Amino acid sequence: MFIIKSNPLLRNNYHFLFLVLCLLTASSCDDGNIIVTTFDFDQDTPLSLCQQDDTNVLYYINPQTNEAISFQFSQGDFSGTFIGLDTSLTLTVDINSSNVITYRKLSDQTNGNEYYCQQVPPSSPQVLEEFVSTTGGTATLFISIESQDDNDGVPAELEDINGDGNLLNDDSDGDGIPDFIDTDDDNDNVLTISEELEAVDDNGNVISGQYVDTDLDGIPNYLDADDDGDNILTNNEDLNYCEDPENPALNPTNDVNVDGIPNYLNNTETGSVTINVVKRNTITRAFITQVVFNDITFNNQSNAESLTFSVFTMGRYDTTQSQNLPFAEGIISEDEAGNICQ
Repeated sequence: MFIIKSNPLLRNNYHFLFLVLCLLTASSCDDGNIIVTTFDFDQDTPLSLCQQDDTNVLYYINPQTNEAISFQFSQGDFSGTFIGLDTSLTLTVDINSSNVITYRKLSDQTNGNEYYCQQVPPSSPQVLEEFVSTTGGTATLFISIESQDDNDGVPAELEDINGDGNLLNDDSDGDGIPDFIDTDDDNDNVLTISEELEAVDDNGNVISGQYVDTDLDGIPNYLDADDDGDNILTNNEDLNYCEDPENPALNPTNDVNVDGIPNYLNNTETGSVTINVVKRNTITRAFITQVVFNDITFNNQSNAESLTFSVFTMGRYDTTQSQNLPFAEGIISEDEAGNICQ
């Protein structure tokens, strides 16, 4: 048995040491049957995912060496993502007869999706060598957010309102969602991207670092719940939200006067309704799942040889997901409210 220790951030480039053992034992070797097994995987190995019922398979096939590795495990809710404001999530899976790591040296190239994701796997290429994990050890799945932004037209660094370098503690409207991932920073049902953002001078040139402030109260419109300063909240100036009772629309921008100016930007228009529902907050997040095995042993399926790793890094699974972020308690989103016209 070979005991191999590794750093999880370094490459698992472990040759089978067949030739080395021959030299150490001063024995003769028939190199005609040598199969070089490199376990050539690291934290940057790009993993793919197959799912069927409660079974997940993370896998990778190296097109240069035809080495294939897979991790089959039972965790019905695994997606490589999570909801909420945490920046990471760690899952631990015990390695056993249901949660299995398999390494194969293949005779030729093959499509990973066809090889691992079909109910009946293809008969080719041939498996030249196979190592399968034994019971014992664990798999750790480190899920983290690689990138997220509300794409609302305001750079994330400018949404650090208190200037402390922590974007997670700036929540201008108190809805439980930090400004940099809040698509409506003031919860007035006019999405930030739809607000008139950058101020311009008399010649139409953008004034760098200055945002439109209709009522000149020192609060830019995209952070102002009463944009025109008429003491009527912008979201309550959405007079026609039930114009189609079967399909209510939260959109103060389409309530306009004869001059084409929206009511919420016109302090002479004072009509109002009461709306206590806000638009959903949808953003796209990119996630990484790093897969690391601890204290695992592989058995060769053709002979009595085995390999043991204290730490073995399989690779990373990348995925993106569009998510509706949850609001703080007491904030009612349009998804929760149902038809607000009834």
